[in-house]
Amino acid sequence: MIMRKHAIAAALMMSFGVSATASEVVLDQLSVRDHLYPANFQAELQNNLNFFRDGVGVDAQAKVPFDTVSIVEGKVKPHYYVNTTEIGLYLNILVEVEKAGNSKALTRILEVLDVLEETPTWEGLYFWPYDIVDGKLQPTKDGIVPAVDNANLALALAGVAGAYLESEQVEKQQVVARINALLDGQKKGWIKIYDEGRDLMHAGWSTKDDAALPYFIDRKANESRLAPLWAALITQDQGEDAIPTSAFDNMELYTHKYTFNGKEYNPMLTWDGAYFQAMLPAIWLDEKSLMPNYRMVEDMTFIQMAYAAKHNIPMVSSSATVDDAYAAFGVPHLSESKVKFNNEIHAGTTGTPHAVALSYMVNPETAVSALKALKAYYPNIESEFGWYDAVDGAGNMSTKILSLDQGMFVGAFLSDEINADVARYLEARGYMDEIKDMYQSYVPNNG
Repeated sequence: MIMRKHAIAAALMMSFGVSATASEVVLDQLSVRDHLYPANFQAELQNNLNFFRDGVGVDAQAKVPFDTVSIVEGKVKPHYYVNTTEIGLYLNILVEVEKAGNSKALTRILEVLDVLEETPTWEGLYFWPYDIVDGKLQPTKDGIVPAVDNANLALALAGVAGAYLESEQVEKQQVVARINALLDGQKKGWIKIYDEGRDLMHAGWSTKDDAALPYFIDRKANESRLAPLWAALITQDQGEDAIPTSAFDNMELYTHKYTFNGKEYNPMLTWDGAYFQAMLPAIWLDEKSLMPNYRMVEDMTFIQMAYAAKHNIPMVSSSATVDDAYAAFGVPHLSESKVKFNNEIHAGTTGTPHAVALSYMVNPETAVSALKALKAYYPNIESEFGWYDAVDGAGNMSTKILSLDQGMFVGAFLSDEINADVARYLEARGYMDEIKDMYQSYVPNNG
């Protein structure tokens, strides 16, 4: 009945010409509810949340985050492009700001939905990246439609809708109805990037080549894993075209035994050994409850922390480099690519604060202690606009702050609330039982 109510709301909006376009606001102050600030880490979390102020990490005209900002002589220099995972995390943060009593955040959510509705797509799915030009999002000439970013945005939108699903407030009903329309309008796109022969999802589509991308989403311990999950859920009413849940089940997963100080661990391996590949989806789904054996994630987190302590850096994940490039950094003995195939990876001694923040979802007290120690040892990691994205063992730092990494940093601390909102929406659409079934396949293929 809840979902039907919002379908009726959408129909009424169209029938009577009710505009969902919000009046413009300026969001220059953000805060969340008190219980979301950990003891002894309130100021630091607020500092990173402040990145999402207009004119800092957010384009006040386009209403979306900048993918990257550089801090040059104490001032923000934005890079004018964005991807939809960053927009999704921004929306989840705005929901928590609105819950804290900031009505401007709801207006901004409506404005972001305006942007998503107006932005060019392929079969309802979004491109990667978008240039920000005169306040509008424009696809690049490469024409890449990624499964990973579209799935992340879908789960983020589910969280926004879930937060307002039971509200009687007209604006919040509009949010739910508009999100339903966006997600339902993507079904054909998801179907086109499924490969029936491999029973896997392609990584996306190229409009430049008018063909699916030639590689597949075939690993569970990867940030892309929500794509086959969401594709199976959203297309389940498409009859013979419905994407089977086996596209999720068929992804492979590996662990590898590792001994540290005489104790044996069996950590989950990500492809690059990067921490975010394992943890980003947990901002939206309560994977600790869904996975049959969460110990492999806890072991991976411990080995990451041990590696970070050895090199006197934060935990390791894809991030900026200290000379302001970008690299898929990883811990060698947590990398499937390295451990199983002896491929070269971006190892080394550069870490990123957002990886430590993501570990809050595994062990909150240890994560906060590690973040406090990081700031104490490298006090310059904290800028006026949030924490810099990377530091190496010699104390060299990037001058960049990345929206994706800031979104993960803040999102990890908000994840209990986001998880609950996503679950509420998924339950309303009748998806949760299928999700639980899919996660029963989240076991190693070590054989």
